[in-house]
Amino acid sequence: MQFHSSVTDEGMRIAKIRTVRRRRAIQAAVATGLVAMVVATVPRGLTAQDQHGRTCGNSTLQGDYGFIVGGIRGAGPGLTESFVGTGLRTYDGHGNFTHVDSSHGQLTGAAQDREAFGTYEVNANCTGTARMTVPGLPFPVESSFVIVDRGAQVNEAVMSPQPNLVTAIARRQ
Repeated sequence: MQFHSSVTDEGMRIAKIRTVRRRRAIQAAVATGLVAMVVATVPRGLTAQDQHGRTCGNSTLQGDYGFIVGGIRGAGPGLTESFVGTGLRTYDGHGNFTHVDSSHGQLTGAAQDREAFGTYEVNANCTGTARMTVPGLPFPVESSFVIVDRGAQVNEAVMSPQPNLVTAIARRQ
């Protein structure tokens, strides 16, 4: 009889452990489901920055930003060239900027202290667009950018005109 009793006691202990494990698994599943429902109901427009009370606007970009640029640009009808450059862009915080750069192209050689000006628009999610007018060019240069490090850095890519493949990284001075 004693043998049967210890087997029964052991079986009951295992059954209790399984019950506790099932309860914990159910609790974890319910908690996971609740988290999933909350995540699904958060508005799609919120970004990590918005959740921390930070949003961007034109005033996020204000002051002087030094930059380095490189890529491929148009060098005449049907021609492109690799180039590098440095410069300074000054944002006014209201959607306008001035720009001065120096660059060296594979075909066109060096150009120093070339001035330009333009407008920009910053979205609440810290992305934006810029449109730059370079005296002597028959078209504007349009770019997309993202602001990082709370406005201390701007990463930018030229979108138009084609066939430009140009990126710039700017840091606030």
